[in-house]
Amino acid sequence: MTDPRPPYYVSFSHDRIPVTIDHSRANPGPAGSAANRAGHTSIQPKGRLSFAWDQLPVGADGRIPIFAQSINVYFWLTDFVIAISSDFTERSCAYQVTRRHEFEAHIYAPIRIFHSYRDILIQRLNAILAPTRTAPFRAATMAEANARQGQIEAQVKAVVRQVRNDLNRDLQAARVEVDDARHYRLVYRQCTDEQWATGR
Repeated sequence: MTDPRPPYYVSFSHDRIPVTIDHSRANPGPAGSAANRAGHTSIQPKGRLSFAWDQLPVGADGRIPIFAQSINVYFWLTDFVIAISSDFTERSCAYQVTRRHEFEAHIYAPIRIFHSYRDILIQRLNAILAPTRTAPFRAATMAEANARQGQIEAQVKAVVRQVRNDLNRDLQAARVEVDDARHYRLVYRQCTDEQWATGR
């Protein structure tokens, strides 16, 4: 596991995996043609970025030492919702197979993909040299100090934005793959036609 170098702080976290399942609707999931009769799971990836800058007393050379106290990046997965069709009784084959699919394909797999991006983000941030208290940037003027801060913030924002986009792309691609016709056939074959039809 890669560690962020000062002044970077990086946090990847996710909500507690749900223990309750929405079993209230016959057709869980989005409305219309995308409705999923068996089950539907949703997760929301979110993020936040903040900068804390400071400066030391002006030196004998008249320059202004500026530094980043911290540059904080937070990524998290939240708003987990798992729903299984109310047409299936909880002890039925259809319910149990759907439950396994929803948890493995739409909870555990996305969490693994999500956390795999932590080191990617840290490595890219570590390549951006930001001034620290022990190694400040010495600006001739406040205008130069502000410009330097702006350059670093722009670099960091670009990295965070790219990683967020790549992560969201991979999460979506994984979801499409595990919900394609081939994977659905594998799930469906675990119960008989009658068990799927009756939900018992």
